[in-house]
Amino acid sequence: MCSVGGGDFDLEIEKMELTRYKCKDCENKFDGMGEKVLCPSCQSENVVKA
Repeated sequence: MCSVGGGDFDLEIEKMELTRYKCKDCENKFDGMGEKVLCPSCQSENVVKA
């Protein structure tokens, strides 16, 4: 069931901090976060903080 409106609620979204990474396999540089970072270009886990 779906409803629209009628509810009062507070939603706080914390600022997420991104870290710059470099893929050691394809040399792609990208921003990521979390514990298990994958390269968005080649899906490799072989990444280091840039």
